[in-house]
Amino acid sequence: MSVVCEIRFSFSWILDQLPKLCPINRSTDLNVLKEKFEVPSPNNPTGKSDLPGIYVFVSTADPEKELPLVTANTILSILATNYPIEKLSCYVSDDGGALLTFGAMTEAANFANVWVPFCRKHNIEPRNPESYFNLKRDPYKNKVKLDFVKDRRRVKREYYEFKVMINGLPNSR
Repeated sequence: MSVVCEIRFSFSWILDQLPKLCPINRSTDLNVLKEKFEVPSPNNPTGKSDLPGIYVFVSTADPEKELPLVTANTILSILATNYPIEKLSCYVSDDGGALLTFGAMTEAANFANVWVPFCRKHNIEPRNPESYFNLKRDPYKNKVKLDFVKDRRRVKREYYEFKVMINGLPNSR
């Protein structure tokens, strides 16, 4: 009985080791996805995006523990993703029902009208405004559009006004 168990465990160990000898690394090829889902084909004659809808839920609890600016930046980065707009929905759930969070999300929705088109037009990475404006590398590198500098200055100015507005809300830090 012991020998049978040892043979079984040895066989199981060998089966466990085989995938490790030749690991599979996968990466997303955005061009292939675009060809498959956004180019006219027999399955998709209109060429409209055939990607599935995505629903993102952001939960918050207490604006004292989770700063409204962090939540707003999270929402902005979700909305600015490179995904068809009509297929992306973002919902915010505030367990505490704080007016501070509501005010911050209202301001975030107003700023999203500026941030999202800027990200999509200039292919901005990272899409979180706080991270983007605090980058140490040159933001103008590899940008060939002539209006990028003007747009970036305008959006940066509006982002800092947005931050002041969020941080100036009552009960915010």
